[in-house]
Amino acid sequence: MRKLIITLIAMAATLPQATLAQERWAAEFWNPKPLADDLILPMPCGGAMVFRPVPTPLGQGLLADRPAMLGQSDAATNYSEFLRQSFIAGPFRGSDAAAPPRYYIGKYEVTRDQYSAVTSETCPTPATAGRLPQADIAWHEAIGFTMRYSAWLARNARDALPMRDDARAFVRLPTEDEWEFAARGGAAVSEADFSARVFPMPEGMQRHVWFQGTRSSGGRVRPIGMLEPNPLGVFDILGNVAEWVLEPYRLNRVGRPHGQAGGMVARGGDFLTPEDQIRSSLRVELPPLDRNGEALRLRSLGFRPVLALVATSSDQRPAQLRAAFEAEAQSRGSASEDPARLLEVLKNDTPDPALRQGIDRVGAALRTAQRERNDQEMQAIQGQIAAAAQIGRQILLAEGFGELLGAFARVQAETVQAQRTLAEDQGRIAAATQADVQAALRRQQERTQQITNTMARIEAALRSQAEGQPARAQELTASYLRSVLAVGRSADRLRIADAGNVVQQEMQAQNVQYLPELARIAARHMVAVSNGNPPSREQALADLKSVLPPATAAPPARR
Repeated sequence: MRKLIITLIAMAATLPQATLAQERWAAEFWNPKPLADDLILPMPCGGAMVFRPVPTPLGQGLLADRPAMLGQSDAATNYSEFLRQSFIAGPFRGSDAAAPPRYYIGKYEVTRDQYSAVTSETCPTPATAGRLPQADIAWHEAIGFTMRYSAWLARNARDALPMRDDARAFVRLPTEDEWEFAARGGAAVSEADFSARVFPMPEGMQRHVWFQGTRSSGGRVRPIGMLEPNPLGVFDILGNVAEWVLEPYRLNRVGRPHGQAGGMVARGGDFLTPEDQIRSSLRVELPPLDRNGEALRLRSLGFRPVLALVATSSDQRPAQLRAAFEAEAQSRGSASEDPARLLEVLKNDTPDPALRQGIDRVGAALRTAQRERNDQEMQAIQGQIAAAAQIGRQILLAEGFGELLGAFARVQAETVQAQRTLAEDQGRIAAATQADVQAALRRQQERTQQITNTMARIEAALRSQAEGQPARAQELTASYLRSVLAVGRSADRLRIADAGNVVQQEMQAQNVQYLPELARIAARHMVAVSNGNPPSREQALADLKSVLPPATAAPPARR
């Protein structure tokens, strides 16, 4: 595979070196809405292309990957889009060692100017029309663009490319799974939002998607970056133009891809797709040729690339991967405990080739089943850690009401003192002013009284709610400890720690206050139980409260 990529890059390397000397395009033509963690790569003719990181929180190990339930259950489209479990893993690491691995996807659809800069003999002059997505492009032409751009980057911007070990990134079309994982919002959204028909759109679909009708596209393609992005900062991934992906189309055979590979796949819908048909699972099969035998090109079909990396990224990688595979396949221990290893022993003692082949098949099935059980166990542990973190957050809310009430009382006392001072000042001023000033002061006194009354109502509401909080905090703490004990007593401590790391990465990506730290604490408590040292109620509460800043008495905000 690596030799094939190198050969294709060498064949595609036809762009002139002089393109580096071109004046750089204004950002409005290639990044109209900059974001803090954009990855920007140069292009020929002074252009540039922006990529967005797609975090994929993983466990430990070279073969770790992330399960993702893709597709949608709908009787009309189940043959193509029915729910199926997939697995995904990003090859790149960020500058922060604690950050989850990620892959990179194009922030915008490839524009006309960007396409021309890579594929034409002459450089385009950046223009508003050049900000439109490059449509009317065949699948093989999109592949050709990625290879030519990869070659140019390898020659002219090698140091700008992300890398791992000895390998540097190259550009290609996304796989269907990479595309859909990013379209749904990846790890930046909750599990419920990820499985929804579209990513969260609080302002309505027309703020995020160009679809059919006068309320949106008006029947024509639109320039990149005019609407709002999805939670990963990716623009126009649904609607505007549909997007080619890398692999051929397959039907869905009740939760898995069908064995027959078909035509090419376009994802995401376009500016001619009705609003009620826009969905993250939308996929369409297209033939490579039209009725005239020409390469199929549609005015509603473009593409966006990803940055990828070879899986065997160094000369040592294959040996490391072999060792990782054997360690995972034989994780059950000795041959007497592991049926798959016992079959391996039997195979070595069997001279009959046909019987040896049959034992190989049974062993492969057993190893696959064991891997599936391990995956299910890891997902269950992750779910329990996430639930414990949410319970911990509720404990902080319940415990914090008393402190909040004390803080409110202090603020109220200060307000009363300020009101007294204001009243004294008003009395002195009223004696020396005209009637209109006195009237204004009376209005001010009325507003002050309204504030006093409002604060009294707030205090009463807080006291009423605070009365039931101690009992609620005790119930929540008991529930938290039951969850911690259940996981710690039934799961291996290394798997708990691994699952805790994944949950913490997910919650960091979702950017919910305190939850990543609470997940870390919950996993630590579960590991302690696994080691025979369960935390006491007092210790658990102290650990949970340690996530709050020392200078604040307020509990986490409700969301």
